[in-house]
Amino acid sequence: MNGNHEENRPSNEQPAENPESAAKSKEAKESNSPKTLEEFIKNFAGSNSSKSISEFLQGLGAANVFIDARSGGAYFTDRVDITGDVVGVNQTKWTRVSAKRSSVKEVAGQVLSADIEKVRSVYVETASYTQAKSILSEKHVLILCGDSNYGKQTTAIHLLAILTAEEIFEINPTVEDLSSFQCESAQMYVIDTLAPDSAEKLNSYVLNSLSQKLREQQSYLVITVDSRARISQETLGRYILNWRNLPTCEELLTKHLAWYLKDQAMLNSSHALTQIDSVREWLTNKLLPGDVDRLAELLAKVVKSELTLEDALARFSLRTNEEVESWFDKHSDLNQHTFMITVAVLNGINYQEVINASENLQSLIKPPSDEEKASVPTSKRSQKLKEFRTHLVQGYQNTEFGLSSVELIELDNPAFQPAILSYVWHEYDQYRKPLLKWLEDLGSHSNFEVQIRAAAAVGELSKYAFGDVLDQVVRLWAKSQNQDRQLQRLAALALSIPVFESNLAPQVLKLLHYWSTLKNNLNLPWTAATAYSGYVGLRFPDIALRDLFAIAQSGDGQLLSAVADSVASIFNAGFYFTVLNAIKAWTGQANTEVTAQFGLLIFWVLIHEAKVATDSNKDNWPTLLWLVWEEKKLVKENPKTVQVYEDLVICLLQRALNLKVTRKLVLQEIRKWLQLVDDDPEHKLYETVGSIIFTLAAQGTWQERERITYYLEQWKSVEKPNAANKILSKIKKHLNI
Repeated sequence: MNGNHEENRPSNEQPAENPESAAKSKEAKESNSPKTLEEFIKNFAGSNSSKSISEFLQGLGAANVFIDARSGGAYFTDRVDITGDVVGVNQTKWTRVSAKRSSVKEVAGQVLSADIEKVRSVYVETASYTQAKSILSEKHVLILCGDSNYGKQTTAIHLLAILTAEEIFEINPTVEDLSSFQCESAQMYVIDTLAPDSAEKLNSYVLNSLSQKLREQQSYLVITVDSRARISQETLGRYILNWRNLPTCEELLTKHLAWYLKDQAMLNSSHALTQIDSVREWLTNKLLPGDVDRLAELLAKVVKSELTLEDALARFSLRTNEEVESWFDKHSDLNQHTFMITVAVLNGINYQEVINASENLQSLIKPPSDEEKASVPTSKRSQKLKEFRTHLVQGYQNTEFGLSSVELIELDNPAFQPAILSYVWHEYDQYRKPLLKWLEDLGSHSNFEVQIRAAAAVGELSKYAFGDVLDQVVRLWAKSQNQDRQLQRLAALALSIPVFESNLAPQVLKLLHYWSTLKNNLNLPWTAATAYSGYVGLRFPDIALRDLFAIAQSGDGQLLSAVADSVASIFNAGFYFTVLNAIKAWTGQANTEVTAQFGLLIFWVLIHEAKVATDSNKDNWPTLLWLVWEEKKLVKENPKTVQVYEDLVICLLQRALNLKVTRKLVLQEIRKWLQLVDDDPEHKLYETVGSIIFTLAAQGTWQERERITYYLEQWKSVEKPNAANKILSKIKKHLNI
């Protein structure tokens, strides 16, 4: 590399009293840090992070309405909150300390431990399960082929979960050549809905070779394939199983209620609910597993007195679909349709904004005549609200001069939002093109709340016609030349919704990967990087980090900022080891100097920004220190525990301290760590901080050791010994300084 990033200085370099002075002659010969890196630090210091986080979370909240990823590893409601810096949305947080990762390049992510636990608890075996288990046991690879939402992925997870108590790794569903797949020993792998073009390439030669590799490593792979994919049943007969059987609704509901209601008394109460006629009528239908899960979740809220039975059943998706169809059958006027569509898209927005947007949509579909424009509404507003199953609430709207009190319109039943969009798209062909044009225009609306709701609606519609919505809205937003990049953010937000659809995830991933490689239009890689900061990155973190690394190699300042935001977002979501290990790889590649240096700047951002709430301290701790602290507790409980976080943190600290552009920044953070120890009467983090600093000195070159001791001398307290005193004394004693 070109000097600025040095792991080891020449052994003949003489120590000096002040390491900073000694380094001047060396750094005078080094090329200055690229301006983009220096600009990145300035931009970071001047950025309004609280505003960015607030808008980021508002966007996720708008998207949550349309996401129900019961087979995709997360469960969402419409409320977004933050615990520490961990972004959550009423879902299982990714906060468990875990450092077991696969080095297989095709890995896309990992099935969450909470999801594995749930599958083990609620799964009901069908007649085909024994055959599936037999094929997997013999061949070590199994293909489950069937219709969407029939429980293929859940079956795959259950089959693998009974073989291991450890992790299950997800393989990239866009993987093109499974013949080159190199598995690791005793690992479990799943591919959820292999891309159709990849599925068509499967043949007996590929599967025989794959089966042998997996058997030799005592590993297993389950692949799910959509029934519409063109694959040869005869050729793959020994490996493939057509998945058509569904479990009984009653048994599945019972198990799901037990999952949602841990209390036995509540569980007993739920049994009476399942015998009520209004519930029984749904169970007599052949519900899909996801529908049973949704019904159980709603009934559990009834038992907990969070919903009435009437409200719970009203929110059940199948009931909602019937009510939406009934409403449109009774209301045939265009202005009625456009108002209901507008409310579905802009639910929770200023009432007057909804009126205006509805009129714009109507004009796009069929401009009103002069007579219609002059007509005066005959019904009162209160009647209109009731007719459209809506109500008003008092709220606030951001304006140029602060928050202003406004009336917000909301649907009585929030489940109507996705149901209305789905019904309109499938039943009114003539509305499709003007509806997409209207949504595209709303992306440039002056109201941020309108913008993000429009993007979420675009994401929902992409489930039904991904290519059309991509061409008519998402790509236009992504390629736009707006200065504040808000339209690119909306495109990224829209793509966060279809990525949770198993049959669409491969298309989203291929699109973003392609955009990540482009050099002639930076708007598209910027959009890809931003998409990875949201649910796309949280759903497939390993894929995200690989593409972010590719984007960072451009060296463009704006792209570097977007990449840093995305990496930090994935880290704060709880993928700690995944991110730190990726940064270690980035910063260790000597042929990509700018990217390596930028990786260390991202590491500094994580030191500076990432915090986590702890039960043992009223203040938030730096996440990196918390990880090492937790790991040390585990080592004390079980000495066989492999220590990884401390090694990673120390490695990256060494590299950051040897890089001119990050050295002072990182030293400032180490000083803050020491102050945190001193401010805590119990000194809980002393062992952690002391171990890190001591190891930096012990493992470093002579000059690196001199640097550590020099700054500890500056930070120590003469009058009242502090953490710096103690650590310095230990270094001098054990390292003979």
